[in-house]
Amino acid sequence: MENQRFVTFDIRDMNDADKAVNALLRVTTDNLNTFSSESAVICSGLSSSQVEQLSFDTMVKIAPSVDFDPKRIDLVSGQRFPDIVLHETTYGVEIKSTLKDSWKSTGSSIVESTRDIDTDRIFLLFGKLGGAPEFRCKPYQMCLSNIAVTHSPRYLIDMELSSNENIFSKMATEYDDFRTLPENDKINKVRDYYKSKAKIEKKEQAPWWMGGTTNVNISFYNDLPAKEKFVLDAKAMIFFKSIYEQDPNKRYRAISLWLINYHSLLVPNIRDAFSAGGTCKKINGKSLYTPYPHIVKELLSHNSEIYRLLAIEPDEEIFNCINEFWDFDQDSKDLYGSWVSMVETAFGNNSDLKDIPIRNLLESNAKPY
Repeated sequence: MENQRFVTFDIRDMNDADKAVNALLRVTTDNLNTFSSESAVICSGLSSSQVEQLSFDTMVKIAPSVDFDPKRIDLVSGQRFPDIVLHETTYGVEIKSTLKDSWKSTGSSIVESTRDIDTDRIFLLFGKLGGAPEFRCKPYQMCLSNIAVTHSPRYLIDMELSSNENIFSKMATEYDDFRTLPENDKINKVRDYYKSKAKIEKKEQAPWWMGGTTNVNISFYNDLPAKEKFVLDAKAMIFFKSIYEQDPNKRYRAISLWLINYHSLLVPNIRDAFSAGGTCKKINGKSLYTPYPHIVKELLSHNSEIYRLLAIEPDEEIFNCINEFWDFDQDSKDLYGSWVSMVETAFGNNSDLKDIPIRNLLESNAKPY
């Protein structure tokens, strides 16, 4: 238990400042645990701000006993990150607590926009106030298990993590490398991690809180003007080969995630956009002996728009989503041709579509009427 209460940074050659800070925080943690043991009832009712003040007061009180100048200890809670700055060192201390009998809680923002510029190393001093109150202190990055969202992406704290279980080990990066990235690069790195994780676990998930959406309000796809829906349908047929799957349960899930993630649109009946309205009974004015499935009608109806989006006016969203969603061979100089080849392959893998000459129909710009 004692080994878990205070864990230092793994520094091979500690200088005098490193040793002084370690002594200060080790003794502070010991004193807080003595207080929590002797005054459990009082400790269990402390607010987060009171825990911060208690930690600061304890640190100042014991500082002379470890030859640390109390005047170098500065409580800056609410102004900067971390809550306590130890001047004339590169250290700071973030204070967190929970009223639950748990070593888990929600931490600070991943952005760290208010981080003290002179603080390189941060300890997390955590008070578990539920059950038998106890305090632990560890290097900040060792306590961060995952990322979740309140009003912004925030770290999740777990004071019982092993050394290889923190979020940075999972993302195959170092905290000091990650924290110095520009905000957009941080978001992209985290987003790529969660997308990769979902793919490995074969889950259809999307980190909506880090998507491409710019809309403040979520609205319904069905309420859009017909022209806007037409363009979105064309993009869906470009980005997602799942729409040509034989299994109806796999066709539309990725599209629904994309619409909410990139366009803030809820679609309670996404299947209707691509399967409702009957089969394709005519091609270029000639009746078919055996009607084609409805998806053929949609493809041919949107073919000119798809050509425009891929060959004439590809915009940033097109390039970004192709980069994100296309997992097949492609020619960057012929995106439309690459797309046609994908559709042809997908049709060939679907027993309901394999006999349809979809390449000829698309390349000849055939009409479904």
